Order: sequence, then C-alpha cells, then structure tokens
Amino acid sequence: MSNHLSAPQEHQKKETHQSVKRLLIILIAAVFFSEAFVMEVVRLLPPMSRMNSTLLDSALLSLLLFPFFYYLIFRPLIRRIAESRLIEDDLRIAAVAFEIKDPTIITDADANIIRANEKFLTKSGYTMDEIVGKNPRIFKSGMHDKPFYEQMWKRLHERGSWCGEIRIKNKDGRILHPFWLTITAIKDEQQKTTHYIGIYNF
Repeated sequence: MSNHLSAPQEHQKKETHQSVKRLLIILIAAVFFSEAFVMEVVRLLPPMSRMNSTLLDSALLSLLLFPFFYYLIFRPLIRRIAESRLIEDDLRIAAVAFEIKDPTIITDADANIIRANEKFLTKSGYTMDEIVGKNPRIFKSGMHDKPFYEQMWKRLHERGSWCGEIRIKNKDGRILHPFWLTITAIKDEQQKTTHYIGIYNF
C-alpha cells in the first residue's frame, strides 16, 4: 500500500494540527491571565505567611482554570471516548457483515485496494498481502475494452455508483465466469469520495 496520504487524509491531518495549535494558545493564554489575576488578588490581601500565600494562589488558580480544562479538554475527551466505543461496536458489526456477504473489496479514493473479505480471496486465489495496495486492474480479464472502463468511471463520478456484468481472472490467470459487480463510492461530510466498495455477485 502507498505511504502517501490521500487528499481527505491530508485535509484531516491539517485540521487536527490547527485545532491542537488553537487549543494550546487558548490554554496558555488562560494560564497566563489567570495567574496574573490571582497574583493581583493576593497582593491586595493583608500580608500572610509564604505557605498561606502559596496555598491561596494555587487554590484560586485551580478554581479559575478548571472551567477551561473541563470544557476544552476533559469534556471533549469523555465525548471522544464514548464515540470511539460506539465506532468500535459499529466496526465489529461491520466486520461480521463484511465477512458473511458476497465477495467484496474496499479501495481508497485512488482505487488502491485496502481490504478484501475471505470470500473474495478464495474466489480470486490471492492472499491479502498480495493485493493490498494494488489496483483492481490486476484482475482484468482482457475481455472488456477501454470504453467499458471509461463508462464505468464516468458513471461512478456522476452518480456515485456503478453496476454491471464483468469478467475477471484469478491469480492463476483463469478467467472466471460472468458475475454482477456493484461499485459504490463512499463520501465524507464534504461529499468527497474517500473509499470505493466493490461487491461481486458470482
């Protein structure tokens, strides 16, 4: 598989870095101004021992900073953990469904294979390591001309899906019997294609 990030992954990485930078700036500013405020309050109070002054400073600073840390770090972190658990549950369900359905492959936005289920591997004769990172053109049977594939991609780009009868060859070079292929584009919230799923009905 290619080590290069796809455009959606690059965009997400940039947004993450920007969010972290903004969070650090806010927290640093919050600590600075809170400490300045606490020092001014302590200065206006009657003289007290160094220990009492330090304890008061720490207590007031903690009290002022707690809302910032809670709303900017702890609450989002708790929400992220809860979302991660839901995502893990969904992935477990999807993994089971992925394995019991028809032979299926998943590619990234550049049409490089990132996963295939056991049924597809059995039919094609390949192992996962042999096809991950490769383009599905390795399965071309030679029985379809260039306009066939051009029409397939045109339909995918325009409508987000394509289906039709196709022939592919297995690892040994044997052309398999005709089957119905359904390709669906998976899009993100910005309607950019992130993956393609191909389901083969043999």
